[in-house]
Amino acid sequence: MTSTSDSLYEIPKLGSPSFTPLLLRYILTHPALKGWSINPSLFSILLLAFIVRKGGIVIDVPKKDIDKCERVITCTTKSIFGLKTNHLSIDEYTELEDLIPKICHIPFSSNPSSQSPTPTPISSSNPFLTSTEKHDDKTQKSNEKVDIDVLVLSGLENATSPIKVRLGEILTKKRIKVPIINQYEVQDNVPNDDGECHSIERKFDPLVIWIREEGKEAPSWLIDQFMLGLHLDSDDLDIPPSDLDPVGIIPQSYLCPFTKLLPYVHIHAPLQVHISNLLSAVNSHPSLKTTLTGKSFRSFPEYIKAHRLLFGSFDIPPAFLLNDSSTTSSSTSSSKIEISSNNDSKLGSGGGIGGVDTWANLAGEEPTLTKFNRDQNQSENDVTMDMEYEDIYCTPQNVQGIWKVFVNHRCKKRLEREEIMWLIKGSANKAGLAFEDKNKTNRNRHDVDKILDEILRTV
Repeated sequence: MTSTSDSLYEIPKLGSPSFTPLLLRYILTHPALKGWSINPSLFSILLLAFIVRKGGIVIDVPKKDIDKCERVITCTTKSIFGLKTNHLSIDEYTELEDLIPKICHIPFSSNPSSQSPTPTPISSSNPFLTSTEKHDDKTQKSNEKVDIDVLVLSGLENATSPIKVRLGEILTKKRIKVPIINQYEVQDNVPNDDGECHSIERKFDPLVIWIREEGKEAPSWLIDQFMLGLHLDSDDLDIPPSDLDPVGIIPQSYLCPFTKLLPYVHIHAPLQVHISNLLSAVNSHPSLKTTLTGKSFRSFPEYIKAHRLLFGSFDIPPAFLLNDSSTTSSSTSSSKIEISSNNDSKLGSGGGIGGVDTWANLAGEEPTLTKFNRDQNQSENDVTMDMEYEDIYCTPQNVQGIWKVFVNHRCKKRLEREEIMWLIKGSANKAGLAFEDKNKTNRNRHDVDKILDEILRTV
């Protein structure tokens, strides 16, 4: 892996002022990119998604740029973040039984009598189980994760309803049934005594990035799996060099402290009211059809907190960083970024969840960084020993920074007739479907942008 000293600049420290621009400058000047220019908006939204891990990303692009966007995103996640990335291409002809093999990139035929998958050696990086694992503890195997960090989707907007339902179920449960592959004998698609194929359930929790053709619609329950959205044009995408290496420019443990800091970022009560008013204004606006759900309402503050961390300009107690580094090194033997969205950390030490140490958390008391002021075991010569560290609070600028990327892909401009019916009856009646060409799609997107700007300015 390329060392951090190869860049013209040093990688910024957690809490540095103008953190994100400094990090982007560090990456753009890194020789491993060979002069490739990364889109700042795409890079920022990936950072937010990796830190919060509450849902995926929808990226709307023109149809002709879908393949180009897929290549850019794949190279970004591999070369910059060092993450294993798979691409899943779906169309209206994709069969339901082909979905899981497509997700995990193994040879597969939907017809059992046709050719079988190529056997995979045990030493390979294939995410599926091998026959040598067959007699291991089943509970332990069911807790193992499929070895995919990022899943890039394309063509989902054209898929059949069963495909969308199955994929939505996988993303909701974060579990997937994968076939067992023998080292010497292929057992996939071979029924057992119960008439079912050999498979085992595994954890499946990658960051899912959906590259969607602009102007295409999707069910609200499917959109709810993707918390962030971004629109990119052809001019926003710079094709990476063909010989780009997946070096992982950002150290693989670099983002872990950000995720662990989220509970220590606070939102003042007046700002919480402002956030609630913004979401209510969008949800009840007569000119907008929205897919805001309770899940999105609960997740919005988390992304505001992540934006505050990426903004920088705060101090972190050394005791927190020392505790974080020791926990990270002892909790896993691998060096990969832990991008799981499951918060397995206990609420308190000693008693655990439900114990005495967690009563304050259950009563609504928020964790604070000031406790690390008391926990520091520093030498007498350390001049920062008496320094008091303050908690981190979000500002309206953080709400403004996350506003459109969180809400825009969930909104659609109503037709004028629908808007009138909504005002009269309180619900949007479908007054007819109109053919949406390229110009109308762009016009609708610009109208939504104007409405969201107006809400942010007036509420």
